Amino acid sequence: MKFTKIKLFLIGIFILGIINIPSFSIAETQIEVQEGEINVETIPNNPQPYQDVTINLSSYATDLNKAIITWQTETGTVLSGIGKTSYSFTAKGPDIVSVITVNIRVVGSVSTLIKKIAIIPSEVEVVWESVDGYVPSFYRGKALPVSGGFVRVVAIPNTSTIKSGSGSITYTWKNNGEVILAASGYNKNSYVFKNSVFDELNEIKVTASSVGGSYGAENTITIPTYKPKVVFYKKSPTEGVLYNNALNKETFMTEDEMTVVAEPYFISLKGNESDFSYSWKINNESIQTPFKKTELTIRPASRGGYATINFVIENISELFQTATNQLRINI
Repeated sequence: MKFTKIKLFLIGIFILGIINIPSFSIAETQIEVQEGEINVETIPNNPQPYQDVTINLSSYATDLNKAIITWQTETGTVLSGIGKTSYSFTAKGPDIVSVITVNIRVVGSVSTLIKKIAIIPSEVEVVWESVDGYVPSFYRGKALPVSGGFVRVVAIPNTSTIKSGSGSITYTWKNNGEVILAASGYNKNSYVFKNSVFDELNEIKVTASSVGGSYGAENTITIPTYKPKVVFYKKSPTEGVLYNNALNKETFMTEDEMTVVAEPYFISLKGNESDFSYSWKINNESIQTPFKKTELTIRPASRGGYATINFVIENISELFQTATNQLRINI
């Protein structure tokens, strides 16, 4: 009888212990994640029209791989499931907005977090020119950049919301991955740099964004470094330099005298005249530089044989700015 009372007493204590265990409500155990704790990454960061775009979600506050994520566009649900943290699509045309709505149900939460992402594809065109490179008059091409020469790069925003040159865009310029602070900033849509003697090319990247945030675009171009070259032309007494017919490595002389013009393409001729040296040779023998330093008139004393002409021009103020060529004339 005594044993029975003790047993009942212990059972009573156990029941009371269960009753007195603290209880936790669902509201106290659910995970509350704020919208700002969900990170959105767009690849590329500034999509161009009709470019493939990928949107990635990440968070340090919760494990999104266990969350139920639904992606919606104006056409409806395009992707849904557990751990669907990435969505890819093709951007629309210039200035046409794509709105992506993402519904996120985190594990342990009774509420749904909503993120809205607006993708506005924008373009920025990038053009370049050699600032000091030489080409003859009426040359249909453009001067190519050479070692030690200056190059100007210009960004042209292509958008209907902001007109180019309106003064409402900031630019960030990078040269081979390095931000050029002096060239970047408000309304700085051009960048001038000098080609290094050690670089075979320059990768120029520009990021343009409007002050109001309605426009953002980026573009990257690669500008090779070329070597200057000399092209020979014949000069007619009546028609001038015959630029429509460059002389090959070998040509024939039918006149009593012939004037050959050496045009040094792409070399930086906008410096001081004293910065350049000119050298002519006939059959490997140096001759006095003519009064017109790029023109040589030949008057053979007799017919038969040939003459080999060499011309060298050098910018003595810049390394590796040298151009040369050789022409064989049958007389």
